[in-house]
Amino acid sequence: RVPDPVFALSTRRLLTMTWLDGRGLMSFKGEDQATRDRIARLLFEAWWSPMTRLGVIHGDPHLGNYTLTDGAETLNLLDFGCVRIFPPAFVGGVVQLYRALIEDDRDAQAAAYEGWGFRGLNNELIDVLNVWARFIYGPLLDDRVRTVADGIAPGEYGRREAFHVRQALKTKGPVTIPREFVFMDRAAIGLGAAFLHLGAAQNWRRLFEESLEGFSVEALAKRQLGTLSAVGLV
Repeated sequence: RVPDPVFALSTRRLLTMTWLDGRGLMSFKGEDQATRDRIARLLFEAWWSPMTRLGVIHGDPHLGNYTLTDGAETLNLLDFGCVRIFPPAFVGGVVQLYRALIEDDRDAQAAAYEGWGFRGLNNELIDVLNVWARFIYGPLLDDRVRTVADGIAPGEYGRREAFHVRQALKTKGPVTIPREFVFMDRAAIGLGAAFLHLGAAQNWRRLFEESLEGFSVEALAKRQLGTLSAVGLV
């Protein structure tokens, strides 16, 4: 069950605290593979569906912010203190970069990074960003069932790539790095580590493609505006 993102957007309402039954994610590490894979799908949907529908993302998807019912059928998302609303054009850039990486389209990759908000890019900087992108998007580019990072321990996930990219951007810049990039990077690595802790496997590409059915920046912008208006944020 994906949480209603309207609650994450409403900062002008007094929300009633509700007790949620459930077990922490780590308690499911000993479950069978099918159960752990189903949990991973729930986690993916809870994190990514609000993004494609409303441009809303939970920026702290670590293990302690989720519980599940004993049957692992319902996912409870906790702690909405690190939720952000992204411009529809940024979400469009995220999707555009995915497609540009699949097609190995250099011009489309550059356009996608500009859609993210990067300024001052050149060919060297695009090469650096592609190191990061091919790591983060890697599971989505591979049309097979796999973990998000075969052979990598949860605690090491993304560390080497993040260090390399940060250092290279400093030396090959200057470049304007959008805040959305930093936030998205942190959230994606946190979610990937959760998948690795569970030992979950999916065909991530097919899962991502399913999430993009009917997606358009225009439709997202309309839904986002309607939802923000409904909760008094515009």
